[in-house]
Amino acid sequence: MKTPASNSRAAHLPGFALFACLLALTSHAETQPAEVQKVEPKSSAIAIGAETGTAGFGPDVVITVSKNFTVTGGYTWLNFNYDTSSNDADYNGKLKLSNVQAMLNWHPFAGAFHLSAGAFLSDNKVTVTGKPKGNATYEIGGTTYTAAQIGTLSGNAELVKGAAPYVGFGWAKTPVKGGFGVFADIGVLFTSSAKASLSATGPIAGDATFQSNLRKEEKKVNDDLKPLRYYPIIKIGVLYRF
Repeated sequence: MKTPASNSRAAHLPGFALFACLLALTSHAETQPAEVQKVEPKSSAIAIGAETGTAGFGPDVVITVSKNFTVTGGYTWLNFNYDTSSNDADYNGKLKLSNVQAMLNWHPFAGAFHLSAGAFLSDNKVTVTGKPKGNATYEIGGTTYTAAQIGTLSGNAELVKGAAPYVGFGWAKTPVKGGFGVFADIGVLFTSSAKASLSATGPIAGDATFQSNLRKEEKKVNDDLKPLRYYPIIKIGVLYRF
């Protein structure tokens, strides 16, 4: 027969059991190391930079689309003058580069290495002017002319004109990481053949035979410029992703 006291103890047993379970759970939680979830700082989708290379120098903007793809846009330019002399003439050369560029970069391993494809809108040209000295002579198209006959001889060449496709590869800061980084790219700009033209200011400039010989010299120059159909693009730079 159960007494009132035994009934009281039985009534409290569930409460003691629940308290013991809670105590055990609390003790277990305190003795287990808390799992710390590492949270990578999220970088901005936009990076800015600057480059220099065979297309000139200028600013770049890089937009991160995903961990495998980025888009690059930029503008590079260069104005360079060079004067030199020989025993026969004084020469002045001018190189002008202007390139708007846009390309898609694929990071196949979500790292620094990438493959690029895009296009340049270019206006790249070189001008050379030669002023003969004294009694200097020139052979043009197989015919010899005096300095007095030719006057000043000028040459202009369009290296790249208009839109041209580009492919290349390189290394740049991993798309998902912020901060400063460097980049380097090597590629080819596929252009139409560079075109050169020659002209003279002397009294013989209007002579038909002289003009025919001048065209022969132009052809030689244009043949020499044909390899520039594959205009090399080599560039290095720095960028900062916010």
